[in-house]
Amino acid sequence: MNRNKVICKCRKLTKGDVADAVEQGAVSFRQVKKATRAGDACGHCKKKIKKLIRKLTEDHNQAAEKRR
Repeated sequence: MNRNKVICKCRKLTKGDVADAVEQGAVSFRQVKKATRAGDACGHCKKKIKKLIRKLTEDHNQAAEKRR
């Protein structure tokens, strides 16, 4: 994943910003929005952010399963 790629143009938030919010415990769009203000303006990024959250949480869960 390119952490520097902008995912929310209105707020100039990157995939890395969303990933950081997820790493800090945000597991829903609402929680990521609260942490980053993503999707707060026009909302065009909402689907992309939701998809990224799903991917990041799935990757995290798979990594945790492998450690068991």
